[in-house]
Amino acid sequence: MYVAIVYDISDDRKRKKYSDYLKSRGFVRVQRSMFMGRPVSSIYKDVLRRSKTVISGEDIVHIIPLTKYSIDYMVVLGNPLSRIKGENIVVLSI
Repeated sequence: MYVAIVYDISDDRKRKKYSDYLKSRGFVRVQRSMFMGRPVSSIYKDVLRRSKTVISGEDIVHIIPLTKYSIDYMVVLGNPLSRIKGENIVVLSI
């Protein structure tokens, strides 16, 4: 299963810590506040637990399971964030 995580966290320090955490769990940044990954069950559960502790006040985290169909037919328009930042472009494949 693929997962998209989209968040709006107002505190800069918390937001940076959360994005570093997602990277450490194997997720790839695809937008400034969006990561995608293919976590095993234990990592998925860990991300759910950790995400609940990150949010406060007006913060929000969306954790969206994606099907093979949605990945196969995903359309990306414009310049991917990785290209803008000079990083390698990551393509998720099944």
